Amino acid sequence: MKKVRFSSPENVHEITVLLDIYEGLLPPRQKQVARLKFDEDMSVSEMSERLGISRQGCDDAIKRCVRALFSYEARLNFKSKLARMEEIVQESLKIAEGMNESNWHDFRKCLLKILKKPRVGSEIQDGI
Repeated sequence: MKKVRFSSPENVHEITVLLDIYEGLLPPRQKQVARLKFDEDMSVSEMSERLGISRQGCDDAIKRCVRALFSYEARLNFKSKLARMEEIVQESLKIAEGMNESNWHDFRKCLLKILKKPRVGSEIQDGI
């Protein structure tokens, strides 16, 4: 698993997106520490004072949390699936904007083709 640094805005953004998606799967302490770190931008010292635990305990909880978030994404792939759904919506909107009374049937076919396109690991392709 890749080592994640919290210093760059891109990494912090990716972690917060994963936190939004997988927060319910985290143990309470990891969830609490992650929200303080990534939502409230607290330092480890500030978190340890607020929670009444050691700075090392906070740091360890953050690292475990981030590893867990990336592990969940590697297994479940929800972030990628959400991105693909957004692409489908954007493609559909572009097509729908060109529809009118005379060509709606052709555009309907095109939209259905996009929406029914088999996707790897999806219910449509796997038949589940």
